[in-house]
Order: sequence, then C-alpha cells, then structure tokens
Amino acid sequence: MIRNYFKIAWRSLVKSKGLTLINLIGLATGFAITLLIVQYVQFERSYENTHPNADRVVRLTLNLMTGNSVTTQDSEMYPPVGPKLVSEVPEVEAYSRVYAIGEPNSPMQIKEQQFLMKDLYAVDADFFKMFNYKLIHGSEKDLFKKPNQAIITESTALKYFNRTDVVGEVIKSPRSSEDILYNVVGVTHDSPPNTHLKFDMLISYPTMLADAEMLKRHGERDENWNNNNSYMYVKLVKGADYKHFTTSLAAFNKRLIDEKKIKSEEIIGQKIKDIHLYSKKTFEPETNGDAKSIFFLLGVALLIIISAYVNYINLATSKALDRAKEVGIKKVMGSTITQLRLQFLVESLLINVLAGGLALLLVWIGKSSFLSLSGLPEDFVLFGNLTFWVLLFTFIVLGGLLSGLYPAIILSSFKPSTVLKGDFSHSIKGTFLRKGLVIFQFAITIILLIQTFTVNEQLEYMRGLDKGVNVERSIIVEAPTKNSSENYSVFKQSLLANSNINAVSLSHTVPGQPSASLSTTADIHITGVTPEQYHNFYITFIDKDYIPLLDVEMLAGTNFDEGTTPEKSQVVVNEEALKHWDIQTPEDAVNKKLTFWGNEWTIKGVVKNYHQQSPKSPFLPMIHIFNNNFRSLATVQFNGGSSGDNVAQVKENFNAVYPEAPFSYFFMDQEYNKQFEADDRFKNVFMILTAFSILVACLGLLGLASFSVEKRRKEIGIRKVIGASTTNILILLSKDFVKTVMLSVLLSVPISYLLIQNWLKNFAFKIDLHLWLFILPILLVFGLVLLSISIKTVKTAIANPIKSLRTE
Repeated sequence: MIRNYFKIAWRSLVKSKGLTLINLIGLATGFAITLLIVQYVQFERSYENTHPNADRVVRLTLNLMTGNSVTTQDSEMYPPVGPKLVSEVPEVEAYSRVYAIGEPNSPMQIKEQQFLMKDLYAVDADFFKMFNYKLIHGSEKDLFKKPNQAIITESTALKYFNRTDVVGEVIKSPRSSEDILYNVVGVTHDSPPNTHLKFDMLISYPTMLADAEMLKRHGERDENWNNNNSYMYVKLVKGADYKHFTTSLAAFNKRLIDEKKIKSEEIIGQKIKDIHLYSKKTFEPETNGDAKSIFFLLGVALLIIISAYVNYINLATSKALDRAKEVGIKKVMGSTITQLRLQFLVESLLINVLAGGLALLLVWIGKSSFLSLSGLPEDFVLFGNLTFWVLLFTFIVLGGLLSGLYPAIILSSFKPSTVLKGDFSHSIKGTFLRKGLVIFQFAITIILLIQTFTVNEQLEYMRGLDKGVNVERSIIVEAPTKNSSENYSVFKQSLLANSNINAVSLSHTVPGQPSASLSTTADIHITGVTPEQYHNFYITFIDKDYIPLLDVEMLAGTNFDEGTTPEKSQVVVNEEALKHWDIQTPEDAVNKKLTFWGNEWTIKGVVKNYHQQSPKSPFLPMIHIFNNNFRSLATVQFNGGSSGDNVAQVKENFNAVYPEAPFSYFFMDQEYNKQFEADDRFKNVFMILTAFSILVACLGLLGLASFSVEKRRKEIGIRKVIGASTTNILILLSKDFVKTVMLSVLLSVPISYLLIQNWLKNFAFKIDLHLWLFILPILLVFGLVLLSISIKTVKTAIANPIKSLRTE
C-alpha cells in the first residue's frame, strides 16, 4: 500500500512539473539558508565550550561609577585583585592574571632570525587549571612558577623551528638594554577559534615581577592599585553558587573602598561563556560578536523556511480544484478519508525529501562563500556536524507533516456528489487563509527590504562621515627594538629625501587600532579641582609631526614644536576631554594645569574631535602626550604612487638603517576599515537572506498567479472576444494581488520602523530616517508582484481566445 502511495505521489509531482519545481526551489532554499545560519549561530554560541571548567571560570571587570551610574565598563583589572580574592572569598579557589605584552606585536629572535610575535601574554600558573590547554611536549610540574618560562603553540613551533618538540630551546626578546631569554618549557595545541582569548605564546607571570625593565614599563606589581592593565580570571570552587559569589564580590568591593584601594569603581564578575556575545567593554582582547545580530539572522532564516512552507500550503490548496474530481472518484470507489489524507501526506513528504537533497547540493556549492562571508574558520566542519543532519531530518519530517497536513485535510474533505457534478468552489475560510498567508509572506519581504536599505545606508554614512583625520596614503611601520630611537633621525631623513613622501611621524598608536592600544586613566582633573565624576581618558604618545600629518584641526593653542621636550610636561587635548572638566571653549583650556600620574601637565593646545575609532562609537576624550622616541609606530605619508612601490621604498630605507630588524608594516586606511568588517558581514548576510526571501515569495506568487489565470482562462477568452485589451486583463487579474500587498505594507511599515530605531541605537553617529527608505522597498515589492503576475497573465492574454473557449 505504501509503495502505491509513493508511486501515485511521484506521478502527481511529474505531472505538475511547474508546480513541483516551484515547491522544490522554495523548500530547498529555505532548508539550505536555515541550515547554514543555524551552524553559524551554533558556532557563535559555542565559545569556551572546549574548556571543561568554563562554567566555573569568571572574568573580573571594572566599572567606573558616578554615584550609582556606570560611566565606563573596562575589561581589565588591577593585579592584586586575584590573590586578594583567593584569600578573602571562599567561593574562589584559583586566579590567573593575563597581561598582553607588546601590543600589537613583540619582537623576538631565535638564533639569528628576528620576527614579530603576535598574541603574547604573561599568565599565572593557575591559567592551566582554568583553560583546557594540555602540553603536547613538556612537563606540567612546576609550570610557570619561575621567571623566563615560555610555552608556544604547535603552529608557532612549526613556523619558527619546523618541528614541535622544541622544549629546551631559547627564544630571545631583544631590547635596548639587556635581552630577555625565554626558555621553552612546553608546546600546546593552538587556541581554538571559538575562544575569546587566543595566543601564540605565553610567558610566566613571575617574569614580569623579576625583570626591572618590565616592571618599570608595565607596572604589574603585586600591590599595584594604580594601573588596571591585566585581564583577571578566577575559578570558583566546585558547586559554588554564582549568585552567592556575586554577593561576596559586592562585600569585597566595599572592603576595597574602605581600605582606599579603589574609589568610584566597582569590580563585577562575568561568566566567560557570556563574553563573546554579550560583552561590549573597553580593551577586549578581540572584537566580540553580538547576540542580537546572530539571533536576528536566525529569525530571518526561520522566516524564510516558514515562507517556503506557506508557499507549499497555498499552492497545494489552490490546486484543490484540479484534484477535486480525483478525490471524488476515489471516494466513490471506496477510499477512506484516512487513506486519502495519507496519500497527500506521502506526496508532501516526498517533495520535502527531494527538497532536502537539493538543499544539500546548495549547501555544498555555497559552503566556501558562506564561510568567507560569515567569518567562520576555513576548517569549520559542516557536513560532519551531527546537528546539521538532525536539523535536516527534522526539517524534512516536520515540513512533510506540517506543510502537508492542511492540504491533506482540505483535499480529503471534498464531497464526491458535489465535485463530480462540477459544483465545487473554494470556501471563503480557505480563501481568507491563503490571503492571510500571502500577506504574512510579503510583510516579511518588505520588512527585510527596508532593513537592508537602512543597514546599507547607515554603513555608507559611517564610511563617508568626516573622520576629522586623514588615514589615506599612509604606511605604518612597526619599530625595531634595538637602536630604534638612536637611528630614527637617519631613517626619517632618508625617507623625506624621497619627493613622493610628504611627512613622517611617531606615535604610540594610530586611528583605527583597538582601544587596547591606548593608555587610559580615570583620575585626570584640573589642578586644584576635585572631580565630582570619574571618566576614562584615553592617552596616546605622539611627536610634533603627528597632528599635521593626519590633518587634525587645531582649535586653540599650538601643536608640539621643535622646542617641546617630554620634560616640559605639555599635552594637547581634544574637545571631548573639555566636557569632562566643564571647560566651555577651547580657548579657555589653553595653559590650564592638569594633574594625573603624580605630575602636573600644561594644556598646550586643543584639537577638534576626530574619530580614533569608527563612528559607531562616540568620540573618545583624548590626551596627547609628547614623545619623540621610536618605540611603537612610525607613519609614512605619501603624496601618491602605487602601494607596492611605496612599500618597497619604505622597506629599502628601513633595512638600510635597521638591517637586523624584521620589517613589519600595515596601511592605515586598511587598519581603519577593519572596524567595519563585522558590520559589512552582517550587511552582506542580511542582503543575501533578503534576496532569498524575495525569491521564495515571488515563486509562491508566480504559482498562485498561474492557478488564478488557469481558473479564469475562459473568462479571459470571453473578455478578449468582446474587446478587452491585454492591459485591461492584466489590471483585472492583478487587482486582488495588489490589495494583498497593500495590506502587507500597512502591517510591515510600523514593525520596520520599530526594528530600525532599535538597531540604530547601537551607533553613536547615525542616519536620519528618510521617507525613501520605506517608499523604495515598497515600490520594489509592487514591481516584483506585477512582474510575477505578468509572466503568466500576458502569455494567456495574448493567446487566441478561441482555444480557451472550445475546450468545454
């Protein structure tokens, strides 16, 4: 019996090739899109799952407070907090400080080979009790309890040693004074892609405390309550209640305030599994994801698959007239309602199985593009993921049942006496349901289109916004460690001898680099004035050429000049900083005295606000301190020329002055544009989802239009005979569909407005909502509707009416 059901179902699908193709493409598209997006969401939610103790590991972060209000959330912590917590809070059994060394890179040397090490951290011994990094080579006994110990990852070992068993090797950190020698005591697996803290090399935290120069530069003393520059992780005891821990942490905060260790600050806990999707604090080790965005994309993908099911239900029930006599004859011949319903469910299941196979083909074809578009790692397992196959099976089974159940009930309920006499017509209830589903479908499409236009407009607005700083035609060169400052003047003059080079400047960081590259302090105030509120001020070190090179506008006072020296303790601040000192005009700020870092500083000049980071963030209150030592970055600005030639020119001059140092560079505009990558990925994925939503909706509309035209074929023939034009017929048949889309517009516009307003809250600088952002998508949908209807209608309208009238 089941075999016969499948035979009949197959014949029915083959007989209605056009309908079958529409259903297959719609369902397969919905399956493929949803499968891919679910895999992306699953990866984003899997962060820290590779660490067995992840549920017990908490990162401690710092809130800067004004009264009970949080002004800044900082992801870094004071060094003494970890040891003090272990001794005073019973829920904490271990801690580890994680300090980023040499942001963004650290010069290293193996024998005669020099290179730049990325993602280098100093960590405490208990780091390995919290995170699941097992040694491939080396012993865990007394690991990281002594100075100058290092662990490197497997890929780092292969890159620089061409082998992984490198325990006992020495890595040198060259410095202007005495070099540091790191003993490799272990090799571990590479950091997984789904962790927020990735590293290439780790050094023991005692190294920071044993070396005088590192102590002076980084200040990571065990009793340093002035600099919060370490990430701090604590491991809770087994079975500890997190809510009880937060209560203990609040009491710990109060004790620190009473002991005058902190002021106007609050230490809070953050589960490490929440960091990637829910943390937007300053100085994060990497750019985090966004929970709202990924779940929004998931919601859109599910709407697309629902839309595909809606198409199937609409097309199946619309074709009921064609199959009414089939049902009537089967009932007369003795078929039961159960048998008829099973027949139609088998047909629905078969088309869902075929759609599942087509979806696999679509996923295989689009896998590489999807991985690139979504930012997933290239080795991401897709077809080997159990969730993928469970989800596909669920889509096929549930789709077969849910999308086939309603048509099966409708088709099997026909009365044989009525349909065999030809008196059958669609019920009003069924017509309203189908129209309601179409309204739902096009409301989704309009909402997605409006959102897509808005997202694109906002990102274009941010890219085109006046940054207040010139990031074009500039190459950034990273400083060598040895003889960098002594030979800098030679390096600079050799560059300026080239007529194509406009200027050269020094800085600690450049626009576009993450906030972690800036120094910060909250306690900066006008001398003699006790601040009522504490704010994070961002500090960068620059020479006299930096401000003019970047075309930053001076509003008052003067820039650093030839006579400026670090001993003069002069600073240049921006407009945003003045707001926090209640200074009304830039002119009023010049020559005022600031107190911070135990010194008094004079405001030499005020610059116009510029976007150190993308316009997604508000302006930072910036303090520029003079420093003419080549210790971090040199910016070389060109008048023109090709990128390749410019790099070659800088490299030639660099190698001539620093022959033993590795040449490392990047383009400032590319570095700045990296800030838009996550938003660009969101936009591209969103546009693709919208395109597929439109495709599915148009397929369904094309199918419905085909049935509508077929049902009214004789009416069209009669109207043609009595003189109706093709345009008249097109208007007649389009009228109902246009009314349906109008209802979709009324439903979708207010929803779109609310969604857009909520999304734009993520941006400090945002567009105004112009009327065209709503009108253009609506007109586009109307155009697509008319095009879909016209494809079938015009063909029927221009046909010879005699053919349709003599087929009775």
